[in-house]
Amino acid sequence: MQQRFKELGYPMKLIIYIMLFIATIIGMRYVAETRLPDGGRPPYLFLIWNTFLAWIPLGLAVVLDLVSLFESRSLRRSLYLIVGMLWLFFYPNAAYLITDMLHPFVRYPTQSSRFWEDISFWNHLNTVFFTAIIGLALGSLALASVHQLVRRAYGSFIGWGFAIVVLLLSSFGIYLGRFIRWNSWDILRSPMTVLRETVKYFLQIDNLRHAIGFCKWIFLITAFCYLLLYLFGRLGSSMAAIERERERGYEAAAKHKATTEEGVSCIGDQTVAAAKNRV
Repeated sequence: MQQRFKELGYPMKLIIYIMLFIATIIGMRYVAETRLPDGGRPPYLFLIWNTFLAWIPLGLAVVLDLVSLFESRSLRRSLYLIVGMLWLFFYPNAAYLITDMLHPFVRYPTQSSRFWEDISFWNHLNTVFFTAIIGLALGSLALASVHQLVRRAYGSFIGWGFAIVVLLLSSFGIYLGRFIRWNSWDILRSPMTVLRETVKYFLQIDNLRHAIGFCKWIFLITAFCYLLLYLFGRLGSSMAAIERERERGYEAAAKHKATTEEGVSCIGDQTVAAAKNRV
């Protein structure tokens, strides 16, 4: 069992998740403390709920890791389908936090022509920006975990096809959430209503052009972040493999040296014995 957890990337995954959770706590602290110049209620408290939703895909990715350990093939497939669909429905919530970066420009008083010189504005912007980075990290890690399971089961080609399709669907889901105001709960509660209203919306060509213009940027951002994470992971694996090979080389060299010294010692003993016999 321990070996199977190692194959899934644990305990390193757990360490990364804990670090990300600590970053989330720090980010939410700033969300709760940020105030507008005239005081009043913190303007970004909704980010706490949005960030909670962004954690759901990563939590479901952990559940999928646990499902992969089940011995029963039929049970494993059934749970993969159920949990996997939930994971897909909630996945856009992670990168959705990118779109919340519009709120400082809406909520912060920007009547002054040089409002960006106000450090208070930067506190607002960086608070939301930090939350958006957390969302990108959550989404990238959740996809990396599930991508690993798909790649192990079906190969590299299908694995990458899966990752690309998920990122495309996620970009579209984020558009639906930001502009049509659908969310993951709506899909679960009223899927036919969501489908009907969405089709009606995109029958208008201007809406379709608007969606394409928005989704291309979300896809580029999320795909770049994911590819960067994947390549860093591969780099770490390559460096670890090189280090292991180097250690094996050192061990082989040490064994060879010991064998050689032992052989030389035996030859020396045999020479001494032969000399004594001649005497």
